Amino acid sequence: MYKFVFSIFLLISCFALRVASGRSDSLLLVLDKTIKDKSLYSNKREHRIDSMKTLLNSIIDPEQRYAIYQELYREYKRYNMNSALSVSEQKLLIAQELNSPSLVSTSEMNVAEIMSIMGMYKEALDIVDAMNPRTTDTAQRLYYFHIYHSLYSLMSENSTSQKERNRYDKLTGEYKDSLLSLIDKKSLGYEVIRSGKLIEEERYDEALLVMNPCYEKHKNDDSQLRIVAYVLSDIHARMGEHEKEKEYLAISATADLRMAIKEYIALRKLAVLLYREGEINRAYDYIKCSMDDASFCGARFRILEISETLPIITSAYDRKIRQEREKLLKYLILISVLSVVLLTSVVFICKQLKSLSRAKESIKNMYEDMKAMNKNLDELNKILSESNHVKEEYIGSVFNLCSNYINKMESYRINLHRSLISNRMDEARRMTGSSLVQDELKEFFRHFDAIFLNIYPNFIDEFNSLLKDGEQITPKADDILTPELRIFALIRLGITDGNKIAQFLHYSPQTVYNYKLKIRNKLSISKDEFDLAIRQTGKIDR
Repeated sequence: MYKFVFSIFLLISCFALRVASGRSDSLLLVLDKTIKDKSLYSNKREHRIDSMKTLLNSIIDPEQRYAIYQELYREYKRYNMNSALSVSEQKLLIAQELNSPSLVSTSEMNVAEIMSIMGMYKEALDIVDAMNPRTTDTAQRLYYFHIYHSLYSLMSENSTSQKERNRYDKLTGEYKDSLLSLIDKKSLGYEVIRSGKLIEEERYDEALLVMNPCYEKHKNDDSQLRIVAYVLSDIHARMGEHEKEKEYLAISATADLRMAIKEYIALRKLAVLLYREGEINRAYDYIKCSMDDASFCGARFRILEISETLPIITSAYDRKIRQEREKLLKYLILISVLSVVLLTSVVFICKQLKSLSRAKESIKNMYEDMKAMNKNLDELNKILSESNHVKEEYIGSVFNLCSNYINKMESYRINLHRSLISNRMDEARRMTGSSLVQDELKEFFRHFDAIFLNIYPNFIDEFNSLLKDGEQITPKADDILTPELRIFALIRLGITDGNKIAQFLHYSPQTVYNYKLKIRNKLSISKDEFDLAIRQTGKIDR
């Protein structure tokens, strides 16, 4: 029974830890995104500051200028200490000009407050020590005690000896009591100071009872949430609940960044906590962000605090990077070896698969080859059929032409012989004139054209369909084919050599080339498409 109860308890504890860890992770993801976007929040604050400065340049009235400087002071406080100090000094000058003791006291305390944040403790103490709190109203006395409380708290943190720390802690406690006696008991400030008192007395559960309702009340207000969440993180840290501490530090740091506050503690403490847990990458990012903001702000004490931690985290980060690189190199070598083994295995398997599939592939290839051969045979049969038809037409025509030319030559010889015997030299010269060849060529071309169009009756129409609109070729009345059509008719018959075409037509090779170029400039399709189409033009289907 005891073991069963213990097991149940253990399971519940593990589940609770996992839920808590999951919440921390989601809060850290939100914080990571906020850090990436922090320039957006800073730009908003800078825009408000620029608006106030523009307004300040247009106002002469001292009281109105003082009010604007007061707003500027609030914007610069915990954002840029040097600017905040300069603004508080300007406020003091205007307050002195207005001869208002109340405004002078407030401005002097502004100067002292900024000096304390910047680590100028002696200068800040000199200012507040010279003031008489009895001459101020309740709000100013609260401010007066707040400055002392903050000063001694910072001096305690910065003490080098336990004796000094104890003395400053005692003074801090006294000013806590002074603040509690004056502050509105319904305000958040009262609850924060009261919980601080309870923390000092190690009454952590009571402190939680004070701060948890404050968290629920102010969780949607970053200006208050940053303070409440930080106090809660401190309570849980002292109780040893580091997961809760991490959650509230993440919430407080996120609120700080959204408020564009540069002087903060939460992100630095969270970086140290994550470093101890082994999250070196995040710890490095957070501590670097903290140092950048503290340097921009000019908060010397915060820079000193971060400087004590930054080298440790940076060193661990560098060491982790080196280890990861070494590990990556080892993995790379291992992957390379495994890749070689895998590649060898794949090659071997592929060879085996190829051997097994070779017979099937061979049969398939044979089948495809047979199909291709059948197809080629069909095409070849068509070509042979067409070729036979062409041969039949041209062989018969050639025989007729040859017989006619023999008869003509015999008649020509007899007439020429008679003329020479009869000494009719003029007639012989006329018979051997140049017109004979031209007339015979024309007669030869007419026979060629007639036979070609008899074989390919649609050649001219199909040829013209390959040309652009308006570029079609129409033979003259006394021609059957034009020189251009005759060149491509020879190409259709398979005579593609330009020199042979030139010899056949009694043209120069350049003339043949010019005719071809002229046609190609008129094409409505590409050259490659035309070369294929011309071989199919007027095709005979048999």
